[in-house]
Amino acid sequence: MADILKILMMGGQRSGKSSMLAGLLETMLNGKVKELVTVEDMTARSGTGLDLSRNIRDLKLRLLMTQDKSFLIDDENNKTNAFSDYLLEFAVPGTSSRMQMLFSDVNGEFYDKGQIHDTEISKLIRECDVFLVAIDTPFLMEAVNPSNRLCNESINLSYNHVRDLEDFFTELDDKDGADAKLVIFVPLKCEKWIREGQTARVVKRVEEVYGRIIHNLSAYTNVEIDIMPIQTVGNIVFDEQRRALVCNSGGKQRRCCISPDKQYVRFEDGTVERIDPAKHKFDEDNRAKIRENSTLIRPNSWFKTIGKEYAPQNCDQLAFYILQFYLAKVLFAQKVEDLQKKRTMWKYLKISATVLLWFAGGLFGGILGYYTSNFLAKKFGTFTVDQMKALMDKIKAGGYIKSNCDGIKNIKPSKLYSL
Repeated sequence: MADILKILMMGGQRSGKSSMLAGLLETMLNGKVKELVTVEDMTARSGTGLDLSRNIRDLKLRLLMTQDKSFLIDDENNKTNAFSDYLLEFAVPGTSSRMQMLFSDVNGEFYDKGQIHDTEISKLIRECDVFLVAIDTPFLMEAVNPSNRLCNESINLSYNHVRDLEDFFTELDDKDGADAKLVIFVPLKCEKWIREGQTARVVKRVEEVYGRIIHNLSAYTNVEIDIMPIQTVGNIVFDEQRRALVCNSGGKQRRCCISPDKQYVRFEDGTVERIDPAKHKFDEDNRAKIRENSTLIRPNSWFKTIGKEYAPQNCDQLAFYILQFYLAKVLFAQKVEDLQKKRTMWKYLKISATVLLWFAGGLFGGILGYYTSNFLAKKFGTFTVDQMKALMDKIKAGGYIKSNCDGIKNIKPSKLYSL
């Protein structure tokens, strides 16, 4: 898959990465942009069992079935010890132009296995152009909620694997600016805070908690850094965090919580029963231990449904930002090549032109030592560079790309737009 644009998704377990991609699929298939570009989930054909369309159907069904209930959305039985790859194909309607993106999910459980998967993850970091850091917003925000005694910063840092990510990002290499990278921090499950007008607080918390990673990435010559809060469903919002328990009843073990008055038990699907000591036996949920040898016990995050409409927000921005970034990467390589071809002519021009030539040829001239624009453009699939540029011009002209609004914030631009 050398000629496919590779995106690495990193972050905590069950933080919502597949729902994020499902939202991308939904918003691009049913939004106004579908007249310009369509997207198809090729993963379902792979035989891996991964299917974003099924994910969308499940989310829509949950919206209908969970009205007036508080429930758990994290499936503890869905843990996996393998990489999950999602292949999306973008196309222009009525043309043969096709481009594929491979989204590789580094499952959160990988970080808990010591150094078993470190080599695999490091290899992916060196291969990928784009990195999406998925953030579990309830843990991010509840860690500084003074009324929540179950969550703290240590639990947040561990559950969101902040220190692990800091270590792994030392493997990133932009080759002194010659191989530009894009890193997007993506707060997920953030509907509650956005609806309450606290988007800026979420962004600020990302900058605080991931500050060391952002600082380290900012030291690279050519790494773009963005923050992009995403609502993967829209009408399912965080409700509360409660102590993680299991109830043994009728030979079955179900995740649950107990009401403050200890009169009722609420199960993971939202159903509520009056506690019968003869029927209900409660234990600590051992799966709530964040790591095998850790004493940190995370609470469960409970959610509630506030509407029946499946309404993801900003998911399509991921695709737009990725396409915009990679097009800039190819166009930048073209301009550097053109400037280097004109080296003889430029040296006779005024000093400002000489400085521009030095900037392109000196600071980034190494790009030719690694990748030519033609090599980079192969990841556009059957799109030509001109076709991709025309597509992005239409997307921008239509006002589909958001910039520094709705919580989307550019922390550090790349150098790709300097020429």
